[in-house]
Amino acid sequence: MIKASKTLLFLLTGLLAFAPLAVQAQEPGNIAEMWSMVPKADKREAFFEGLKEHMQVRTDAGDPWKWYTYTPMLGDELDRVAVRHCCFNWEDKDAYEKWSKENPEVQEHWSKAVDPYVESYAHYFDNVSWANSNMKSEWGPYRFYKVTEFTLHSGMASKFDAARDKVSQIALNQGWATEDRPWLWSVTIGGEAKERIITPLKNYADMEPTGQTFFNFLSGVLGSDEKAEKVLQELTSTIDSQETQIWELHKDLSMAD
Repeated sequence: MIKASKTLLFLLTGLLAFAPLAVQAQEPGNIAEMWSMVPKADKREAFFEGLKEHMQVRTDAGDPWKWYTYTPMLGDELDRVAVRHCCFNWEDKDAYEKWSKENPEVQEHWSKAVDPYVESYAHYFDNVSWANSNMKSEWGPYRFYKVTEFTLHSGMASKFDAARDKVSQIALNQGWATEDRPWLWSVTIGGEAKERIITPLKNYADMEPTGQTFFNFLSGVLGSDEKAEKVLQELTSTIDSQETQIWELHKDLSMAD
């Protein structure tokens, strides 16, 4: 974890300089669902074999949602596996549960082929801020997704959102938001609420930021470094700490597109 400070201000502006993010062409809903699990240490091979088979079962059953599998690259919790679907509205969740009940063999397969090899589960939803994000489905494909989560100071959620909106709208309306510079803002629902920004990477080379920094762009739009720093500090002053993870997408463990 990195404590919020002036250094974080420049880390945040650098974050917006990474490569583009694969997303939906239209706003399909603002909720994403994720299951995080830890396979049993001595059963990882069986877990992944069962998961791959299960994704094919879901595809064959006509699952209306597309579930994608990711694993983390950084830190000391590399045994996690995340399965995620994006995006839908809450009423879509009711319809999806109805589909699941009408196709019980899908869950039965999970219970037999995957669950015996799982040590623990966690479950989250994300609320996506499409109005402050820049994305199109035709950008990509991508192998990695850089996810930076921000833990806020107590009582600062509304101030963070207002500052995030201000910075994002400048980027969207003043020429920063291009195919080469997309981003996605979301906040977790479940557990400790955390704001997050996501950027995609096609390969390792994309991890090197290139071109104009967001800070220099903002300074040009606002007319001075001082004004740019003041706007960004409205955002970073609400942040207590941040943590960054890079998730790798595994298409062979995901549902077919």
